[in-house]
Amino acid sequence: MPLMKVQRILPSSAHFPCLSRAALLGAAILVPDRGASSQSAISPRVQTLYQQAHDEQASAPERAVTDYREILRLAPTLGAAYNNLGRLLYNLNRFQEASDVLTAGLRVDPSMTPAEAMLGASLLQLGNAAASLPHLHTAAGAMPDDRFVHTMLARALLEVDDLPQAATELQALTQSDPQDQVSWYLLGKVELQLSQQSLARVQQINPNSPLAHQMQGEIMESMNNTPGAITEYKKALAASSQNVAALEHLSNLYWNTGDWQHARESLTTYLSLVPGNCNAHWKLSRSLNELSAPDDDVLAQTKLAIELCPNLPEARVERARVFLRSGRAAEALPDLKAAEVIAPDETSVQALLARAYSATGDAGKAASANARFLDLQQRQHAAKERHAAEVTDANH
Repeated sequence: MPLMKVQRILPSSAHFPCLSRAALLGAAILVPDRGASSQSAISPRVQTLYQQAHDEQASAPERAVTDYREILRLAPTLGAAYNNLGRLLYNLNRFQEASDVLTAGLRVDPSMTPAEAMLGASLLQLGNAAASLPHLHTAAGAMPDDRFVHTMLARALLEVDDLPQAATELQALTQSDPQDQVSWYLLGKVELQLSQQSLARVQQINPNSPLAHQMQGEIMESMNNTPGAITEYKKALAASSQNVAALEHLSNLYWNTGDWQHARESLTTYLSLVPGNCNAHWKLSRSLNELSAPDDDVLAQTKLAIELCPNLPEARVERARVFLRSGRAAEALPDLKAAEVIAPDETSVQALLARAYSATGDAGKAASANARFLDLQQRQHAAKERHAAEVTDANH
């Protein structure tokens, strides 16, 4: 009987729950081909067992495993049977058995590239990434378009901390298929680790440098350690008063936590070093407003912010607040209408519009803005409740 040809079949994704089935491409098994003639005739018993195993692979994989083992007992030099059995064992999460079978198969027929791929994947699943790499490199070289092989290779490279090469593999995968969620996830992990290594190197070079203190401040800020972040940013500025990045971080931290006095001081210093930053101008205007500074001082900052960035809704809202507070509702309306166009789902804009329309005697528009405000507020509340319910369900 003639022997085998290669047929591509998708392996199971059960053992990689974060991999979609589409990502597991390229593993191949071998099936009889009447045109092949590389071995002597196979007995009728082996042919029968092969057909049984082939038919049972999806519906009764354990029986198929038994049949393939019997095939190998009767025909121990039949490389394709090793490949098929290894693939089945891999899909059944029996990775050590798969590794043993595929290793034996490659001794019989070293040219079986799909077996190299599955052996590498099996070893990776067993936690032996270093041993998997030679097999995955061989398979990837022979199967350059096979996404399963290259995904497994990237995983192995990630495990052995060869992050630059892992990034290269994953960038190629994401470029060839921008919808490959698994590759994007892995690339994110690689880039995060590269970032952590780079930041650690910054600290190692000079832990007392302005940049090292700034970096520590950013890390602490990301962990909501506000006092620690403030301390580190101040250390960075003590080492270099011209460190505008640290000053910007410190200003934003004060502003975000409502420390308006320190926010005003740091934003004023920042703008003396970096004039013309529209975000800094509007944040300074808000700080001044919260500190009950004179309206003219607040309006001067909002005017600068809007001139620099006409589409900055926050600056227009801040100016409208001042106008409304001082009884100049008609002057507030143009800014609020412009802010509504830019940010139609912002509740504060609708609330202020309702006030402005009411103050100018337009009851209909005031009611419409108020209804819009209540609707947006209800939606936000419902979204928070859904999220809280999801968290509760996830913890039960």
